[in-house]
This record gives sequence, C-alpha cells and structure tokens, in this order.
Amino acid sequence: MSNPKRSVFLRESSGLVREFGILDALWFNIALLGLLFSTYYVASTGPLVGGSPLLGLLLPLIGFFLVGLVFSYIGSKVPRVAADYVYVSRNLHPALGFVGNAGYFLATVPLFMGITGITLQTFGLIPLLTILGYYTHNTSLISLGSTIDSNTYLIMAIGAIEIIIMSLIPIFGNKIYKALQWIAIPLALIAAIGMIIVEAVVPTQVAISRLNNFALMYANVSNLYHNVTSSNVTVPAYYNLYNIISLNPVYVVGFSYIINTVYIAGEVRNPKRSMPFSILGTLLITGFIFTAALALEYYQLGYSFTAKMMYLSIVQGTLPIPTPYLDLIEGIASGNVILGILFALASIIQLLMYLAAASFVGSRLLLSYAMDRIMPAFVGDVSEKRHVPIKAIILSMIAGLIGLILFSLPVTSAGAFLLSSVAVAILMLFPMAVVSAAVLKSEKDSKIQVVAALAIIYLIYTFYQYLTVPAIGADSVVGYAILAGSIAVLFAIFYTAKFIRSRQGIDFDLIFKEIPPE
Repeated sequence: MSNPKRSVFLRESSGLVREFGILDALWFNIALLGLLFSTYYVASTGPLVGGSPLLGLLLPLIGFFLVGLVFSYIGSKVPRVAADYVYVSRNLHPALGFVGNAGYFLATVPLFMGITGITLQTFGLIPLLTILGYYTHNTSLISLGSTIDSNTYLIMAIGAIEIIIMSLIPIFGNKIYKALQWIAIPLALIAAIGMIIVEAVVPTQVAISRLNNFALMYANVSNLYHNVTSSNVTVPAYYNLYNIISLNPVYVVGFSYIINTVYIAGEVRNPKRSMPFSILGTLLITGFIFTAALALEYYQLGYSFTAKMMYLSIVQGTLPIPTPYLDLIEGIASGNVILGILFALASIIQLLMYLAAASFVGSRLLLSYAMDRIMPAFVGDVSEKRHVPIKAIILSMIAGLIGLILFSLPVTSAGAFLLSSVAVAILMLFPMAVVSAAVLKSEKDSKIQVVAALAIIYLIYTFYQYLTVPAIGADSVVGYAILAGSIAVLFAIFYTAKFIRSRQGIDFDLIFKEIPPE
C-alpha cells in the first residue's frame, strides 16, 4: 500500500538542469533586482526623506548582510528550485513556506512586471526621445515623448507588447537567456558608473546651467533653478537621525532583491560557492551604486535644490519638465548626446531584462508549487528539449499583463500603486523573516542561529518602517488592508488546494515530508 501512495508525490527529476555558473548567478541577481530602476528610485525618493546617504546606508547594509548570510545558507543546504520554500515548508510549516514564497511571486511577477511595463516608458523611452529631441533641437521628438507620457492607454499598449515579448524569451532555454544577461547587465553597470562619474566631474554651475537651458527649450521656463529654489517647500534635514534611519526602507527597495538566486538554486552550479558570491556580491555592488548616485546628486546639484525639485515633481506634480530621474538629469548635465543616449538606452534594455528575469523566476516558483500539488500538475511540465517549464512561463506572462492593467487603468491605478508600496513589505515579512524563523527553529549551529535572530529583528523593524514612513510607505488603512488581504488570499489558496487534494486521496502532510527531486 505504501508504494502506490508514495508514487503520487515523487518524481525522478524536476527536469531542470544546473546551467548557471557563478557569474551567471550574479548577473541573474542584478537583473531581477532591476539595477537602474532601483538606482533611480533611491536617487529620486531619498531627497523626499532627507538624511545623509552615507550614514543612511549603514543600517540596511548591515541588516541585509545578515539576511544575505541566512539565504546563502539556505540555498547551499537545499539547492533546489525555490530553496526557501522547500526549507520553510519542510522545517517550519507548509502553509508558511507557500505564503512566504508566493508573496515573493506576487511582488515580483504581477506587481513589478506591471510597474516595469510603465517605467520602461517613463524611465527609458520618454527620456530617450526627450534627450534626442533636446540635443538635435527636434521638437517633434520632445512632443512625441510628451504625448506618450500623457496617454495612459498608449503607455499600457507599449508595455503590453514589451511584457509579451520579453516574458516569452525564457521559453527558448537557459543559454539564450544567459546570453542576453551578458549583454544587458554589463551595459547597465557601465551606464550606472557613467552617471556617477558625470555627477562627480560636471561642476554645479555647469549642470544647473544645462538644466536651465533644457527647461527653456522644453517648457519655455527661463530659470528653472530659481523657480525651484524659491518655491515654498520644506527641505528635510540632512543630519537628522530620524531622516537618516528612514533612508533604510528607501535602500531596501533594491536590497530586498539581493536574494534572487535562492529561487533558482536548482539550476545553479556549485551552490555552496555561487550562493554567497551572488547574494553578498550583489549587496556590495548595489550598496556602492545607490549611495554614490544619491550622495553625488546632492554634490552636483545641491541638497536643497534636489530635495525641492523632487518634491515638486513627484509629490506635487508641478515641475515643468519630466520627472528628473537620474538618466534624464545626467544625460542633460553631461552635455554629451552619446552619453545621454547611452543612459536612456541602458535603462530600456535593463528594464526589458527585468521582464525576462521575472518571467524566468516566476515560472520556477509555479513549478515548485505544482511539484507539491498546490498548483495543477500541468504547470510543472518541463520541456525535455529545453529544460524549462513552458506552461509556467506563459502563466507568468499572463500575471504580468494583469499587473500592467491594474497599474495603468485610471479606475484601478491608485489602488495598484498603493499595492506596489506594500510589495516590499510583503517581501520583508515573507519570506525573509519566515526563513530566518525556520533557521532559528531548525538549525543547531549557534552562529547561524544568532544571525537569523538578528535578521528577524531587523526585518520586523524595517517592515514597520515601510508602513509608517510617509515618503515611501503605504501608511494608510487601505494600504494595511491590501497587505493583510494579500496574505490572507495566499493562505486561502494553500488550504483550498489542501482540501481539494484531500478529496482526491492525496495527503499534504506526506508531500511535505519529502525533499523535491533535482
């Protein structure tokens, strides 16, 4: 009787292949982190919070070093697809394992793929058209950028095409996907360093003069600098302790994705070496880029001017030029059309790469749920020729399109963008704190237990910050309801699947006593 029952749960192989080397794993981490998107977010949101970027880096750097150690440990100990889900569901509780991992899926696939379908235009296409029009004195290109910027449905249509094309790339196998990473991620790193260099070497007066010239051409505003500095906007204090600590959740938007390789641990070669290298390496690279971009933005443009400019643009929506994200600012401040095009093009390519990466990782998470019978069996089908879960990739693409609609349509966009604010909060509590709790409960090594305990304290505090700091959090009743509702829905999915499987004679308790196959 035991063998037939066990055959319900066991498969000889997942069908996946360990094709990711140590640098492939690092590039994957950076791709899914959205390097330039996160850099622009830090450089545009940091001024709304205030505080010293160098001092503000300390708490998140230490906190995510602890988180990185925990996830490196998990990925090395359970080198399977969705390693954190496998570890928590087998060592703490199956429902917590699923909800934690599915919270990551929710944030990464429908939410941030939907956001990316919009930011590809606002961070990439529109700045590209604007910079080209500015340097070539072609007002038609600037007008085209403005037209796209003001047409929600046009942005949604372009974003839908981008999501469909890029989401399907993983279908063609890991070799093609990895080859694209080797183009997109080095280019993004070059662009990020290039913008930092422009910030450092272009003097304040030159940068301000070029921004004034741009505003004159774009909006017939003769002195943008005077208009901004004379506005009645309160500038947050630079050395205020509360502001410095409040930079923690700003950095966390990027840092929360340093753990990405743990989700593809079943396809990474030599995980004991690749996991810590990719996770902690991503933390150090992004920590430097985020901090340098924000600190040198203040150095180049002035702290007060930058804070007021971002407030007028992002909070009030009254700045007469497009939102001055870093690629637009430094493309103009550089005075060089080639650099301006490079920064905007790199932004587009990197954001397109995120869509492919999100579809890639989303499909692996869906595969892991199918292997445990939470999802239908067909979701776990893996192509014998290409070693990828094709049906799960298509489902990830559909989820991304749903997210795009929610973020684009005027009727739903306000609530959807609020949902994006709680996405990182979901990431904080689930799976990071849950994984740390599982380590604390299950492991006997006192060193890793201490690391996990400190990580839990940091993550809970950051979760609290993310819901209470006005500049970045979903600090409202609706925001709290969306967060609680999302988690409740994920628990409902798990227990519904458990009920359905029990009616089919499948015992969930037995499933979660087995470690999935390679």
